Amino acid sequence: MRAAHDKDGATAGKRSPEPDDLRLLQFLNWVVPLVFGFAALAGIAAALFSDPGLLFAGAILLAYGGLLLVARHRVGGGERGAAVGIICVGLLLAALLMSAVQPGWLAVLVLTPLISVAVALPYVRGGDLLRLILLAWLTVVVMAILSRTLEPLSEPPGWFTDVFTASALAAATAVVLLLWQFSSRLNEMLAQTRAAEERYALAERGVNDGLWDWDLRRDRVYYSSRWKAMLGHREDEVGPEPEEWFGRVHPEDRRRLLEEVGEHLRGRRGHLNVEYRIRHRDGTYRWMLTRGLAVRDGEGNPVRMAGSQTDITRRKQAEEKLLYEASHDVLTGLPNRAFFMERLGEALQRSRSEEGFRLAVLFVDLDRFKMINDSLGHAVGDRLLVAAAGRLKECLRPQDTLARLGGDEFTVLLEGVSGKEAASVADRLLERLRAPFYLGGHELFTAASVGLVLGGREYARPEDLLRDADIAMYRAKALGGGRKGIFEAGMHTRAMALFRLENELRRAIEREEFTAHYQPIVSLKTGLIVGFEALARWRHPERGLVHPDEFVPVAEETGLILPLELSVLREACARLAAWQREFPDHRPLTVSVNLSRDQLVRPELPEQIEGILLDTGLDARSLRLEVTESALMQNVGSAAATLSRLRDMNIRVHIDDFGMGYSSLSVLHQLPIDALKVDRSFVGRMNGAGDDAEIVQTIVTLAHNLGLDVVAEGVEREEHLARLRRLGCDYAQGFLFSEPLDAGGARRLLSSYRRW
Repeated sequence: MRAAHDKDGATAGKRSPEPDDLRLLQFLNWVVPLVFGFAALAGIAAALFSDPGLLFAGAILLAYGGLLLVARHRVGGGERGAAVGIICVGLLLAALLMSAVQPGWLAVLVLTPLISVAVALPYVRGGDLLRLILLAWLTVVVMAILSRTLEPLSEPPGWFTDVFTASALAAATAVVLLLWQFSSRLNEMLAQTRAAEERYALAERGVNDGLWDWDLRRDRVYYSSRWKAMLGHREDEVGPEPEEWFGRVHPEDRRRLLEEVGEHLRGRRGHLNVEYRIRHRDGTYRWMLTRGLAVRDGEGNPVRMAGSQTDITRRKQAEEKLLYEASHDVLTGLPNRAFFMERLGEALQRSRSEEGFRLAVLFVDLDRFKMINDSLGHAVGDRLLVAAAGRLKECLRPQDTLARLGGDEFTVLLEGVSGKEAASVADRLLERLRAPFYLGGHELFTAASVGLVLGGREYARPEDLLRDADIAMYRAKALGGGRKGIFEAGMHTRAMALFRLENELRRAIEREEFTAHYQPIVSLKTGLIVGFEALARWRHPERGLVHPDEFVPVAEETGLILPLELSVLREACARLAAWQREFPDHRPLTVSVNLSRDQLVRPELPEQIEGILLDTGLDARSLRLEVTESALMQNVGSAAATLSRLRDMNIRVHIDDFGMGYSSLSVLHQLPIDALKVDRSFVGRMNGAGDDAEIVQTIVTLAHNLGLDVVAEGVEREEHLARLRRLGCDYAQGFLFSEPLDAGGARRLLSSYRRW
């Protein structure tokens, strides 16, 4: 953090002296001229009297004066300890040399070791001071010995010696008085400092905040005991480094805190006031409010900053609770309308700033909820809402927003999705809500109607998106519920187009424009065709042959799928009966026809099929009815009853697209079925060693254990065929054998007696 204020020049290369430094500088400013003055005096006397002893004495004093200049430079650079060492040790060394040159000056020189101790006393503590005193004592002893054993190098005139000695004594006295004055001032300042510290400590104990004081020059921080205790630490567990503070700040808040501190140090903010999370000793994070103010030198550079830290965790928790309650549903814990609309508004803003960004809104309304609520009571109804909310949440990504608008209405916001992805989510929601709920001893069946709208920058307000999703939901509900309705831009135009398509479908059924194309089913044991799957096609008078993907969804929404399937079933039965008569040696020969979910639950279906078989003359044992796994599981009880009646008529039942639904093995074992059709996605991804080959093997084994045949769809390559034979699959169909053919093409293929 020090770099934060050094970087913009606040403290880099500059330093404001402390009070002790100022006192030492004042002392040196007085002593340095004095030493150089005595050096000059000794030099002049040496020249006048031709006295080598005085010349050496002057040189010693001159050298010590140079050391004092070095010491003064060190003080200015913040090296007070080194400067004091130079002054004191240099003085002892100079006195020792002077006593060797002028033994007669011992009376004056003996004061210098005492002066060195006096100089160091305010600045040196403990062992260093004891070592200096010992060194001074040894210097005095050596000086006394030298004065007894050495002869003076010269004998200057007596009057000069008296004048020099008197001057030296006067100077020494002045130095002692100066030191005494400085010492008195220092003691006074120390007393004031102690009083201030006592007041600070008393104030610190009297407040509940943690205090901190940051020395920006030394990059050291004083943390009060309360500051440390707020984070669960003892006094000795937190050092003076700034990282002890900033390193504990939550990663999401650290950058903001450092920016606020930097802004204040640069003078762009009058004071520091910031909230952030900081890590407690127990690993949790606590919310803190930190206030601080920087102290600046005469040039405006920050040299110190101090402040307080207040624990605001409870306040933050209370604020978060109020905010949560204001934005969430009490019953389910989901976001409410206000929260959802806010998120939806943010998503719309993002769609305007990001090219290609799309979002979707799903409006979910539970079918038959009012009946459950009224018959079983509000308590069960509330539990159903909570359970439904849980299921909806399971179908969504973490970044999706699920909300409860009220009653039995839920909304979902999907961001960054395509229309296909949004529709897939809607289908998952529908499937999940169709499963029974077990609440309070009741088995409850419900479903949902889902309205879907895909939007982006073309929407100006979030309310418009929600409105269109609501419209789409009511469209789904009007079609019988339990399905999704999709709203698109220009829905009126689309609605008119759907209306026209619905009318065309009705007329096409009346005009018998629907026909069947036939895809062969091959026995993997004999390699011969054993049957065909009849697939609906629409011979439109203007558009030509229309693929089922274009009309089947509309037929299912409008209920026209029922007469359409019966029409295809009738044609397929009649065609197969004719081929059986034409090719009597081609046995067995069967036809498979798809049944929709709506068709499967109709109680009159067996009677209708029986009538078609009688009209066309087809043996019921030659008919295979295919139903998807998901259609079976949507209403197992009703489907099982219908299938049982069909089996009693000797009609075989196949489960289509097996492996793509959610069937239970226990349920599957109980259903009256004869074969499983492996979905083409598994077959297409078989490579002989991959997971999909193992899936196909598992399905084959399962089916055979249940006494069922297996038909593989989507066989397109020879290696698929070879692999399926090795896996023990019974039948196969796909483009390897033939694409779906019209009746004429299927007849020619059948007459060729081709073997694969």
